[in-house]
Order: sequence, then C-alpha cells, then structure tokens
Amino acid sequence: MSNDKILYIVWYSHARRAETLSGELNAKLVFIYEAQLKSFWLKILRYVIQGWKTWRLLEQERPVYVIVQSPPALAPLAVAVWCKLRGKRRTSYLIDAHPGTFYHRYWRWALPLLRPLARGAIASVLCNEDTQKTLLEWSANYIFLPDGLPDLSSTSGTVGSEGDARIAVISTFAYDEPIAELFEAARLTQRVTFYLTGNPQRAPKELLALKPENIILTGFLRGSVYNGLLHNVDGIMILSKLPTTLSCGAFEALSVAKPTIVSDLPEQRRWFSRGFILVENTPEDIARGVELLLSDRPGFTRKSELLREEYSSARQPKLHKLISLLS
Repeated sequence: MSNDKILYIVWYSHARRAETLSGELNAKLVFIYEAQLKSFWLKILRYVIQGWKTWRLLEQERPVYVIVQSPPALAPLAVAVWCKLRGKRRTSYLIDAHPGTFYHRYWRWALPLLRPLARGAIASVLCNEDTQKTLLEWSANYIFLPDGLPDLSSTSGTVGSEGDARIAVISTFAYDEPIAELFEAARLTQRVTFYLTGNPQRAPKELLALKPENIILTGFLRGSVYNGLLHNVDGIMILSKLPTTLSCGAFEALSVAKPTIVSDLPEQRRWFSRGFILVENTPEDIARGVELLLSDRPGFTRKSELLREEYSSARQPKLHKLISLLS
C-alpha cells in the first residue's frame, strides 16, 4: 500500500527510475501524459492539460511531499505554483532531476526557469554526479541518488530466444545512439542475432534501410515481455554518444546480472568499469566487445553479480538519506 503523504508525479507514460524509487519510498506514483497530443504543434495544449490534471490531482490528494520528475521542466513549475498558492505551507516538493534536464538539447532553454524551482524545492534528487556542480552553483539543496535496481523477475514471451548467440540492444532510437555503427558491427558479427528495442518509427527511413538481417526490431516492449527479453538473451548492450549519459538500461542489465556492453563514457566508466565491457562507438570496437562477451559468458556473469552486490550496498546510505528527509 502506498504512503498517502508522498505523491510522485511523472509527465510521461512510463519511467523506470520513478517506478523503482516510488516503490522504495512507498510513494503513490501517478503518470500524467496526453499521448494523443504528441505532435510539435499540439505540445503547448498537452502541457496545459497535464498542468490542469496535476493541479486537480494535488487538490484531491493533498500530500505532505510531492516528488516531480523533470524533464519536462514545466512539471515542477506546475507543482511549485500549486504548493505556493494552495499547499498552505503543508506541502513541500522535490524535483527528480534526470540528466536530460541539464543536457538534453530540447530542455536547455528551461534552465533559467529550473533554477528558482530547484531553490524552492526542499531538495533535488540527482542520478548524475556531474549535475551536482550545477545545483551547487544555484545554491540549491540536492541529494545524489543513483538509480535503484528494478525487480525484473516477472517474465513472459519468447522474444530474444532465437539464434545461437543473442544480444539485446536497449534502445529508444534517440538522437545520441550510434545505430548506424551498430548496424555495421552486426555485419561484422554475422553469427550473432541482435534484438533492437524501441519504436523504429523514431528512426529515419534511410537508416532503417541499412539494417542487416541479423538485427531484429522488437518494437517498444513493456512489462514481463521486456523482462523476458533480458532473461532470454546471452548479453545486453546499451550504446550512447552523449558523454553525460547514464542509461536506465544499464541498471536493468545489472538487475538481471547479464554480461553487458556499454559505451566508454565518463559516467558509465565511473560505475561499470569493473563489471561491464566498455567499447568505443565504432563498428570494429562494438564487434570486439560482442566477441569478448561471448567468449567468456560465465566469467562476465560472475563479475556482473559481484558488481550488483557492491552497487546495492554503496547506494543504500544515499537512499536512507532521502528517506530520512521525508520522514
């Protein structure tokens, strides 16, 4: 049963970090997202409707604490305005500030807006070490709390079970993912079947036309079917070109303790250098990582299991700090 005094609001249809953290805090998690208003010209209407629904929810729930995810930065704005006008000093808010809040090209314009919102919050919850510098510059309170490990034990389906050697590539077809390089790497490793997740409609048609036969597009998977994919494959891959990225997919891979390949980027190196295979975003190095993973699956599985234990132990004091703040 959720804790009525903590409300967790996300302006999106899903969020793994929010699902995991709300469970740890025993908070009530609510997704507010107008999926039918996706086009560029309808975004303003979408945010207006989501703001109105957020206001109604807060009026109904009257929580003691509200945790609100950013991006979009307009979600904390709606919560902050309600807390000031209607919270009557009873309700305080925290911002669950994802790295995209600070680094994504779509949301950099909102940083001047986010600064007073962060200073008005009792704390911002950060999952990226580099973003702590920004909060210090803003003289805003923060708690550094990396993602928790989600429970992915519920599985169903056979996605990821075909092929002698199988790799799940966790993707959203975002602009910073080296999909073209992955396609070339797949051509260098013909014996391997790659299961590429995410909605392929987000990718340019010219790019998809280059897809080799040993890459299977799974589409966007959820719930037990997605969990099943992670359990059915021999290994997992998460690639990005964005230096500040720390993908939720890496924590999902750690949760199931699968041999995993990640891009050699500062945040990934900081957390996963002793358990995962780090590769440059080139076809040749991605292919090298795949061959290395398959050459010693049991060894990399043991390393992942050890890293999972170390990570969970190191994260626990940070989680307790947040729990104490909300007590």
